[in-house]
Amino acid sequence: MMKKYFLILSVFFVSILIAGCSIKESEEHTVIAFMIGDVKKNNVETEIGDTVKEDDTITTGYNSFCDIQIGESIIRIKPHSKMTIASLFNNDITNTTINLDSGKILCKAKKLLENESFVVKTPTTVAAVRGTQFIVEADKKLTTRIKVFEGKVKVAKRVKQLETSLDKVMSYAPVVQQEEKVVITADEIQKAEKIVDASLKKQTGNATPSDEVIDRVINDTKDAITVKKASILKFNVSDFADENNEIIEIDKNSKDVIVRIKHIMVQEKEKPIPEGRLLITKYDIYFVKDGKVQWEGKIANGPVKDGDKLYAATGNYLYCAQEDGPVLWKIQIKNYSKITIIDGKLKITSSGNSIFLDTNTGKRI
Repeated sequence: MMKKYFLILSVFFVSILIAGCSIKESEEHTVIAFMIGDVKKNNVETEIGDTVKEDDTITTGYNSFCDIQIGESIIRIKPHSKMTIASLFNNDITNTTINLDSGKILCKAKKLLENESFVVKTPTTVAAVRGTQFIVEADKKLTTRIKVFEGKVKVAKRVKQLETSLDKVMSYAPVVQQEEKVVITADEIQKAEKIVDASLKKQTGNATPSDEVIDRVINDTKDAITVKKASILKFNVSDFADENNEIIEIDKNSKDVIVRIKHIMVQEKEKPIPEGRLLITKYDIYFVKDGKVQWEGKIANGPVKDGDKLYAATGNYLYCAQEDGPVLWKIQIKNYSKITIIDGKLKITSSGNSIFLDTNTGKRI
């Protein structure tokens, strides 16, 4: 009897330990992987590396975005968006549900196991994926737009009376495939809700419906609550090349880069530099000002080093920064192709022509 008692206790404590580890693991694997500009978690400013938990709401400001790593999946929350993490993990199984109230998200979801799920909800739509790259957008008029760049997404209308039976609803949902898009409006949802209401009243009057009744209602109204195949349209990826490339390039930054970014952010908060600070890696350049990453870009042809100074071009600008970050000067320049230092002068080759700049000021010589 005593051995049995200790066995029960052992199982109990092991279960608690496993549950605790699963919670800790889910927290560690759901973080702000990267962000630019004004990003808040639960109305409080957040930082790169912060943990994201269930029921946390992320909002992004003007010209800002936020990457959230959820296990092996990454989503990018675009500017002027509001999104809530409704669910994350069930023990060690990925069970992600995202509520996009408004704005736009780019999803790069890992390939899921049979018993895992990744669902995105908007006020009018439910989208379930099994590992894909897609975009969901919800505007102020409650119109939802979904574009699939890779993989498959099951899409259904979000009808309030059937909110607790979404698995059954999704079993009837059509698949939006690669290079297909669909648009769902608030008017469509209102019409679907009226049809469901009529079916519920016919089945039960005003009584609370049983699960069996709900199943019958879903079956009877499946044409109204699901997306018609005729509404799923093909699109040319070339028409949305920027979005497609952005999804492809979304990735988790290395720990070393994140540490360096956070270090420069702390420096900029403690000792602000009028021109801000740069972090230049092998391929990328990050600009930090007012304690935040303001933008990131790709380096053209790699940075050039001269003593303790670095010269790097990105977008329409050429920057000169100290090796530890502070920006000394910048100039606007287009169509550059090569940066070299000759006889103490900065040589910029652009469209077949060359100009020379003073390395200390950036002024033409």
